[in-house]
Amino acid sequence: MNQNNTMDLKELLAVAEQAGRSLIDSAEKDLDATVPTCPEWNNLELLNHMKMVWWFAASQINAGNETERTAPSGEMKNSPLEQLETLLKACQVNDFSSPCWSWTTNKTVGFWVRRMAHENTVHNWDSEGTLDSRSSISTLLALDGIEEKLFLYPADTEFPTASIHLHCTDCEGEWMLALSSGELEIKREHGKGDAAVKGRAEDILLYLWGRGQENLECFGDEEVINTWARIGP
Repeated sequence: MNQNNTMDLKELLAVAEQAGRSLIDSAEKDLDATVPTCPEWNNLELLNHMKMVWWFAASQINAGNETERTAPSGEMKNSPLEQLETLLKACQVNDFSSPCWSWTTNKTVGFWVRRMAHENTVHNWDSEGTLDSRSSISTLLALDGIEEKLFLYPADTEFPTASIHLHCTDCEGEWMLALSSGELEIKREHGKGDAAVKGRAEDILLYLWGRGQENLECFGDEEVINTWARIGP
């Protein structure tokens, strides 16, 4: 880990593979089961969503066009595992610094390696909920995921005017989020916000992805806390 709490991209690619395979395995145990944290989906619909995500990501990597978004190329695989492996192959055969499109300033293959590691991890956690047996997210991975989430917001995101402080209890990780001249300002430091969320890195990561506040200590305005959790990537 570096001082910004980010993991090595080779490690993240391994996470993307492990979490992706685990997600498929969990979901295929009961395709009709409703996903508790995504109640609009059952496991089959979650898998179809992931296939589209993996197809889209692989298409951006293979196109190598950093200036504009590429429409997914070829046909989407019938099998979720085939589609995941197609994505993993695209990540493996391209240098992590190679150019490709993303909606952020990081227009490299490395962006998608990291994005897929956390996309697969959170949705694997979702699918495991249908089995009532969720695996834990490591502290290092959760810290990286928090960093990715906080610095992933598109430029046109509308942020709450109220500030929030995030505080990990199982590691050194704190962030102050506040608007400054209309722009989001993130400081990796202790501070006092209009609201605060305190807990393990895993639980803060899940909170930021709208997976609830279980196991967290929350302080301040409840609507502020809920609003920060509803912001999309």
